[in-house]
Amino acid sequence: MPEEDGPGLRWVTGSKEIRSIRRAGILQRGSLVFVWTSESVPNEADHAAVALVTGRGFKGAVARNLAKRRLRGSVLDKRDLLEPGKRYLIEGRPGLEKVDYQILVNEISDLLSRSVTCVKKGREPGGE
Repeated sequence: MPEEDGPGLRWVTGSKEIRSIRRAGILQRGSLVFVWTSESVPNEADHAAVALVTGRGFKGAVARNLAKRRLRGSVLDKRDLLEPGKRYLIEGRPGLEKVDYQILVNEISDLLSRSVTCVKKGREPGGE
């Protein structure tokens, strides 16, 4: 994956930073993906940082890699919802590779817009 893909987007690939986002972030749950959102480090405030991960529940590497490609494409489609200065961890759930792409894009859009609302209002995630 490229270090930077267009204005304002940085792909996170380091496991240390991924763990940091998961630990400090606010979780939004969807049926296909989970999204953690946290504040960025001060020197990276002009870019949104995005990490994509998939779990072990996929049947094989082909399905897992297909899920990552579809996640990457849907994040690039909804890039305008990413706020500069925020870090996002998007975890794909098993079965993601089988659903219609537009359903995935709609869920990513919904979760990103909900995570922005929760971070701005300072609410904890929960019973939504």
